[in-house]
Amino acid sequence: MNVERWGRFELRLRSDTSHDNPFVDVELRACFTHDGNEQWVDGFYDGEQNWVIRYMPGETGEYRFVTSSSDPELDAREGAFLSVDPGPGNRGPVRVRGRDHFAYADGTPYFAMGATVYAWFYRPEEIRRRTLESLEKHRFTKARMLVFPKHIKGIEAADLSYDPPIYPYEGEKNAFDFRRFVPEYFREYEKRIDELASIGVEADVILFHQYDSGMWGLDQLNDEEALLYLRYMLARLGSFRNVWWSLANEYNIIQRSRWRDWDGIGNFLMENDPYGHMRSIHNWTFGPIYPDRAWMTHVCYQNPNTYQLLMELKRSYGKPVINDEYEYEGNLPYNWGNSGAELTLHRHWLSAMAGGYGTHGECFAIDGNIRDIFWTYGGTITGQSAPRLAFLRTIIESVPYWEMVPDLTLSFDLDVCCLRRGTDLYLYYCRAAMPGKRLSFGTESGSRVAYEVTTYDVWNCRETDSRIVTHPKEIEATEWTVMILRKL
Repeated sequence: MNVERWGRFELRLRSDTSHDNPFVDVELRACFTHDGNEQWVDGFYDGEQNWVIRYMPGETGEYRFVTSSSDPELDAREGAFLSVDPGPGNRGPVRVRGRDHFAYADGTPYFAMGATVYAWFYRPEEIRRRTLESLEKHRFTKARMLVFPKHIKGIEAADLSYDPPIYPYEGEKNAFDFRRFVPEYFREYEKRIDELASIGVEADVILFHQYDSGMWGLDQLNDEEALLYLRYMLARLGSFRNVWWSLANEYNIIQRSRWRDWDGIGNFLMENDPYGHMRSIHNWTFGPIYPDRAWMTHVCYQNPNTYQLLMELKRSYGKPVINDEYEYEGNLPYNWGNSGAELTLHRHWLSAMAGGYGTHGECFAIDGNIRDIFWTYGGTITGQSAPRLAFLRTIIESVPYWEMVPDLTLSFDLDVCCLRRGTDLYLYYCRAAMPGKRLSFGTESGSRVAYEVTTYDVWNCRETDSRIVTHPKEIEATEWTVMILRKL
C-alpha cells in the first residue's frame, strides 16, 4: 500500500468483544517505525464495533506498525505501507518559519489569510458548496471553525439558532453523555477538513466555545470529560495535515462561567500531538491577550488595532502574530459587525504591513435575513473587501515577504506604511493621498541608484504603472496605492 508523504494512512480494525463504553473502556495505540525511529499514536472507536488508527508519515520510505490494545482482538496487529512523494497540492503541514512567519513542511512560504466560518460545517450541502467556492474564489488560506454548534444569546440582529442534524454526543439537549461520542458527527466534520485541504485552506479548529447559553448544553464538559474530548480529537484529526488547534474562542469570556486550565490543555496538545500542529488561543476583544507559553506556536489575538499592537506582540512574544478578528465587514448594529469595506481592507493591509497576518469576516444580514450570515453559517461572500484581499495576497506573494520588516522611519502614521529588505526592496502601502510628500528609498549616502517601481491600485485591483526612478522626489503617495521598489 502506498501513502503520500504528509498524506493519511488509515487502519480499520474490528472487534466483536462487547464493551460497556468502548470510548473509555478500550485502550488502542500503534507504534509506527521508520528508519529505526518509533512514533506512537492513539486509535479511536468509530462505532459499530469498529476501531481506527490514523497516521501521517513525515518522510518517504517504508513504515511498519504494530498495535497495542487492552482488547485482545485489536492487539498485536502488524503491517506495513510505503510512503511516497507527495502529489500536487500536498506541501505538508504548516510550520513556523524563522521568528515571524510560516511555511509548509516542504519549505514553501505560507501566507495566512484567514476567513471566519464558525459553523458552516453542519449546514446543508448547497450552503457548504457555496462556502468552499467563496473561500477559493477569494484566495483565503485559513478558515476559523468551531467543533461544536454556534449559538449567541441576546443578539437580536443576528439569529444563530440552527440545530445541527446530529450532535457530537449521545443523549438529549442539556443532558448529553460527555463520555459517549457520536462518530457520525465527527466523520462529517472530517469531510469538511478534507474539503478545505482540496482548495488549499488550513482548518483552524476551535476546540472550546462558550456561547451555548443553555441552547444545547454542549459547553458543560468537566475537566475529565474535556481531556477525553481532546484525546478523541487528537486521534481522529491529528493525521490531517491542514489542521491547526485553537484552544478557545474568547477564552476570557469562557473563564467567567467555567474555569479551564488553558495551560494544561495547551501542554497536553503539545505533548500528545505526534505531528506538532499549530497551536494558539483567542481572546475577547478588550480582554487580555493570553501570555506567552511554550505550547503556543503563534499569537492569535482579537482587536481592531492591526498595526501598532501587532508589531508590539511580535516584539514581545517573538512569534508569528495573527489578528484573527479585527471586527467584521457587515451591516449589523454592533461595533464588531458593522465595518465598511474600506475600513476592513485598510485593517487587513495594516496587518500585512506590520509583518503579520489577519483574518476576515463578513456579517451581512441581506434582505432582512438575520439568520444566514456568512461569518457563522457560510454561503456566498457578498461584501466588497474579500476580492480586494485576494489582490492583497497576490501582491504580498510577489515579494519575499518573510524577509521584509516594517520601517517606521519611512512611514507617515497609518496613511503610508513601509516594509523593506535592506535597501534593495521596498513595499509601500498608501491609504491616503499626501500631496507634496515623497517616499524615501536608496542608500544612506544619498547616492542615486536606479529602482524599478511597480504601482498598484489596491482598491480597483490592477497594476497602474511600471517605471525606473533614481530619486525619492519622483515618488508621491496617492490614495489606495501600493508601490514595490526593486533595486536594479
